[in-house]
Amino acid sequence: MRLPKTDKTNHSLLCVLTTLLATLGLNAQSVQRSPLVLGIIVEGLQDDYLRLLEPQLSEGGFKRLMNKGLSINSIDFGPGLDPTAAAAVIYTGAAPMVNGIPAEQIYTPATNLTTKVLVDPKCIGNFTDETFSAKAIKVSTLADEFRIDTEGDGMVYAIGADPQMALVAAGHAANGAYWIYDHTGNWASTTYYKEMPASVSNRNYLTPLHSRLDTIKWTPSRPLDSYPLISRGERNRPFRHTYPSKQFDRFTRFKNTPPGNTEVTDLALDLMSTAKMGRDENPDMLNIVYTLSLPGATRLETIDAYLRLDRDLARLFSTADRVSSAGAPTIFLAGTPSRGGMSPDDPKWRVPTGEYSIKKAMSLLEMYLMATHGNGDWVTGYNNRQFFLNRKYITDRGLSLSDFRTEVADFLARMAGVSNVFTIDDIIAARVGDDPQALKRNISVEHCGDVIVEVNPGWVIVDDNNPTPNSRRPAERNNAASIPAFIMGPNVSATKIETPVDARAIAPTVAHTIRIRAPNASSVPPVRTN
Repeated sequence: MRLPKTDKTNHSLLCVLTTLLATLGLNAQSVQRSPLVLGIIVEGLQDDYLRLLEPQLSEGGFKRLMNKGLSINSIDFGPGLDPTAAAAVIYTGAAPMVNGIPAEQIYTPATNLTTKVLVDPKCIGNFTDETFSAKAIKVSTLADEFRIDTEGDGMVYAIGADPQMALVAAGHAANGAYWIYDHTGNWASTTYYKEMPASVSNRNYLTPLHSRLDTIKWTPSRPLDSYPLISRGERNRPFRHTYPSKQFDRFTRFKNTPPGNTEVTDLALDLMSTAKMGRDENPDMLNIVYTLSLPGATRLETIDAYLRLDRDLARLFSTADRVSSAGAPTIFLAGTPSRGGMSPDDPKWRVPTGEYSIKKAMSLLEMYLMATHGNGDWVTGYNNRQFFLNRKYITDRGLSLSDFRTEVADFLARMAGVSNVFTIDDIIAARVGDDPQALKRNISVEHCGDVIVEVNPGWVIVDDNNPTPNSRRPAERNNAASIPAFIMGPNVSATKIETPVDARAIAPTVAHTIRIRAPNASSVPPVRTN
């Protein structure tokens, strides 16, 4: 039977609509939202070690991320960022010039004091006398956008040994952030956040770290002949680290070694279980910070730290799979640069070295300026390779601040051990550095000094105002490590990217993957994940 023309037209439209609706239905079904998101920062993580150790890694830890999700060989943070600033880039999708977090510590010329960047005297500590908040982060973070998207129904927690790293991961809107207090070993928090769950406080009351630490030790976790590329000397001298009560800094030492990572994992597992994360229609987020920064560590210690963290990650992922009742979890993990650097090479190797004394540099600079411009308080202080000038004093005397900075830079450049000197004016104008734009975006004008000094590789910066034992003074080193990142989830295909990726792309990529808005200062498009 032949259909009338109008009927044929209607029939064709009906077929098109049916096909379109079916396609839309399939697409809707293919987009899954994870009930649980795990965000992980690993301070000091290097791609070279993961590749070296891949045959020995468990299937459920690092190898799972390397083989089943988006695997980025190297993320590019640009120059000069420490772990705190790098973590802020990961979670905000913005560089320090925008997000306001240029470094772990900042200098305030008005008070001549160096303080941690997230210190907030208006807040009170829980189980600590430290006062922190996330107010200094000037933009939204992944955690903030997650809470906003779920209208506060989704839980967001952050756990790490270091307070500032934990707060960066928590952002402004989290339910809570928790860290290990250096003086007591307690799990601590801040009244900036509203919650101190029983799973956290009970650890302090029922199984406090100070009562267990004498029994904890760090020794090789495997037979010594199973560690690759270990020298004969290291095999003959296996390490043994303990944390006896007589050591005043034992909690600080503990939390910056692999047993500290295990303690962080244990609390994360407790929190996932007791808070019932990932078990209802509202997705939850748990952000965790680990460290592989081990200044002065031998290759044997470093490899063992990776293998131990791999086991912790396998435990974490297995629990996340189990509690995510409504679907697979989404996991993202990103490394940051190491805290500090490597110890100087033994003098027997005759590698050129030296000491750049801040006290000596300040004294010589002040003597020069007084001889040139007369007596006065021309320089206010120093912090993190930056010299701070008394800007008001200089301008009140009719001097050009820009010219004065250039004069100071010229003088400092003549000192032994100095490889480069930049003024803040040159940095803002993007006139200096191997990558001028990257150098510019990695400063915070609000906190930056007037003149920035770079010291020769191999030299040690000696800050006489903050004395450090010789054995713990890191030597300057320019070689950049490849820092990896991984994203795994139901909306992510197994893909490997071997070329460097801007670190600012991680936040918008994760946001796209879990179907939320990117943080409000994200300026780099997401990486394609499928």
